[in-house]
Amino acid sequence: MTEKSADGRVASRRNVLKITGAAAAFSLAGCQGGGASGGDTLTIGALHPLSGDAAEMGTRFQDVVGAGVQAVNEGSDLSPLAGAEGEGIQGQDGATVEVLWRDHQGDSDVARSEAESLVLDEGADILTGCYYSGSTKAVSQVAEREGVPHICGTAIGEGLTERGLDWFWQVPPHTGVKGESMFNFASDMNSEYDADLERVAIIHQDGTFGTEVANSMVGVIENSDEFEQAPETISYNASSVTSLSPQIQTIRDADADIIVHAANVRDALIMLEDMKTEEYYPEMMLTPGSAYLDPSVLEESVSEHVFSGSDFSNDMYDIHPPMGDYNSYAEENSGTPFDGSNIYAWGEFFTAIAAASRADSLDPGDLQSSLNSLSLDPYVSGLPYPVEFNDKGYNTEAFSFVVQADDGEIETVWPFDQAQDDAMTYPVPDWSER
Repeated sequence: MTEKSADGRVASRRNVLKITGAAAAFSLAGCQGGGASGGDTLTIGALHPLSGDAAEMGTRFQDVVGAGVQAVNEGSDLSPLAGAEGEGIQGQDGATVEVLWRDHQGDSDVARSEAESLVLDEGADILTGCYYSGSTKAVSQVAEREGVPHICGTAIGEGLTERGLDWFWQVPPHTGVKGESMFNFASDMNSEYDADLERVAIIHQDGTFGTEVANSMVGVIENSDEFEQAPETISYNASSVTSLSPQIQTIRDADADIIVHAANVRDALIMLEDMKTEEYYPEMMLTPGSAYLDPSVLEESVSEHVFSGSDFSNDMYDIHPPMGDYNSYAEENSGTPFDGSNIYAWGEFFTAIAAASRADSLDPGDLQSSLNSLSLDPYVSGLPYPVEFNDKGYNTEAFSFVVQADDGEIETVWPFDQAQDDAMTYPVPDWSER
């Protein structure tokens, strides 16, 4: 959506709000409807998969966010974490925060219905979620229609901020950024380790997430003089697939050096088990993270040595001490430590807290203005990188490093100067040598 300014320039509504500030925000609050409370409680409606294959992950989301709610409402010594400096949200006179959880079941229609209920019936001030890109799109459309901020910290589709929305903000690195990091790593492996990596196979589940990952990776490869795609992109239906052996044979015949796989938890394990059965492993298994960073996958021995783009590793606390403090607090108060999935929910929640604390009020227009002008140093949002959104609502400061699975945990291997000396295993041993 665009508007023309006094000097004739066309600007997005995000920019207009940055310029006109509180007056415009008040006007929007009055005409958009939304769920503004303006009272002493910030109500966050969190929509995530809490049942089915992703139920365990959803529970871990609830655990760490529950610890976050405690840190805000009771205060903590987790400086510089947003909202942890005193009891309640200090920028809103100590307002408390509550999180209303809803299970979208991985179904976009359910996600849309639950989002409408949260805004229209429960008066949610902010929506968060939704891990799956399809559900995220459905919820963001409700947020756009009702004029309520939707902060997404758990879905990484590159196209999510390319829809001209004014009420949607994406915190983590999207698939394009992850792809650039992944192939910069592969390039550095060629130059530093003579890895001779060139041919890349891309295989993905055919949902919104998998398709967006595949498109982003194809784009990165097409812009590279160092890598080529072989074979053509392979897709499959994640809900019905029971074997990926035929696809693995196609990849083997194409003599691929790298496999990039975008998967959910179930098909990630099918892929790895079938690769073991077929006694096949490429020079490098390199994933965009997500399912391959889930503890339920990492605890399986077949996941050993897989490389992934990530913003979390179990050894990151030496380089990012505040993240170690946050992890200790979350584990002590919820029983659940950070992992490659729930750290996104933690960052999503504290980005919402930071925006609310800096807003003139909890009215939706003020929250929108606060998000549009947000500029957070590393760790304030609970993440190791800064947060600052562009005109499309994407966090341009988000970055991704590369990790490798090792005995049920993930360790940083790239950038090389952030890795422990003995962290990386390469070349990856054959199945018979493990």
